[in-house]
Amino acid sequence: MYIVEEFEKWTSDFQQGWMKWIKQSKLANWKLYRYVKNEVSPPSKGLDLSKAKLLLISSAGAYLPAKDKPFDASNILGDYSIRTFPMTTPFSELEYAHEHYDQSAVREDAQVLLPLKHLQFLVEEKAVGSLSDVVISFMGYQPRVNKVVKKMIPEIVALVKREQIDAVLLVPS
Repeated sequence: MYIVEEFEKWTSDFQQGWMKWIKQSKLANWKLYRYVKNEVSPPSKGLDLSKAKLLLISSAGAYLPAKDKPFDASNILGDYSIRTFPMTTPFSELEYAHEHYDQSAVREDAQVLLPLKHLQFLVEEKAVGSLSDVVISFMGYQPRVNKVVKKMIPEIVALVKREQIDAVLLVPS
């Protein structure tokens, strides 16, 4: 299964366009950036969410300052690492390292990007079978799709297999 259609062409265009500009100017020129546009959705057999174990993934840049270093939010090329924290983490213990969205809403109500309580309610209502014990967070500013495909996704897939996850909810920032 492929993740990005025409991955090699995208990578070549990216290297010869946007990355070349960045290396020369040290500035991001979004007019040169070619966004990934897949035409076909990967097929799926589907599943019954009421029997599924669900993993929450958020691109809010949330992390636990008591145990993790912040994401490198000011890096013009992005940060491709992930952070995990327990599903039961109080919102007051989280911080956000992400410079590419207005954080006022998530700081006022973390549920907008980390719907932990909403998901627990869905489990109680038996709409979702169970929740993973961990949440995955990353910083959503990631212009280097090749790093997402080759570094982040394999890390996430390994966690999904280890935790025996059936479904993932991605909440983008």
